[in-house]
Amino acid sequence: MDKRISTHAFKLAAGLLGLRSHFRRAVIAGLALGTLAQAQAAQAYVITITGGPRSIYLQVGAGGYTGVYTSGGRPGNNSTVNVVSVTVPSGVVGSGAPQTMASNSNVSQSPIDGFVFCNPPSQVYIGAWSRPGPGSGVATLTVTAPANLTSGGDAIPFSQISWVMSGNGDTIFQFPNGSFTGGTQVLATFPANTWKEQCMTFSYANTLVPAAGTYSGRATYTLSLP
Repeated sequence: MDKRISTHAFKLAAGLLGLRSHFRRAVIAGLALGTLAQAQAAQAYVITITGGPRSIYLQVGAGGYTGVYTSGGRPGNNSTVNVVSVTVPSGVVGSGAPQTMASNSNVSQSPIDGFVFCNPPSQVYIGAWSRPGPGSGVATLTVTAPANLTSGGDAIPFSQISWVMSGNGDTIFQFPNGSFTGGTQVLATFPANTWKEQCMTFSYANTLVPAAGTYSGRATYTLSLP
């Protein structure tokens, strides 16, 4: 079967050296999502679509929306790969004290309506929508990461990095909290004409004592519609 797939990647690096209650989850009728075969953006709306081709949009960190959806904004592509990183002070390496990671993404506003939803640099925006057109397919959001972050011949398991989902004014969470498993994980499904968004706060577990160095690896988020 034909698939339309949108992917968005960002890099995780662990440095080891010495409306306006936010009206999300509302039901809106008679609106149409912008058209884009490969996309990137936003939170749980159910939107009645009167027509239009199959389209999906995915955004992790920097995105490609011009304007905002509620004001006629249009989705586009953005090849930016944002970095999430932390430098662990030498005195606490391996102590088991989790280290909050920060991102170089400055995305705070939702592409839906411009609401200040996330708080960079500690939070990374993630959102997506799916419109199967005349079909009824369910889109799936996954994230794939390698087994390890690496620095030369040294490694830290990717499972040392976890995330917590939240968002300003949010009470219903659309994506699960979790940690990377060193493989592909399903994060959410998107029934027809559904838009979901959240803000990710990443943390490094810091339970290991690796060699000094800058360890890096890339996680790739993929939205697919059968």
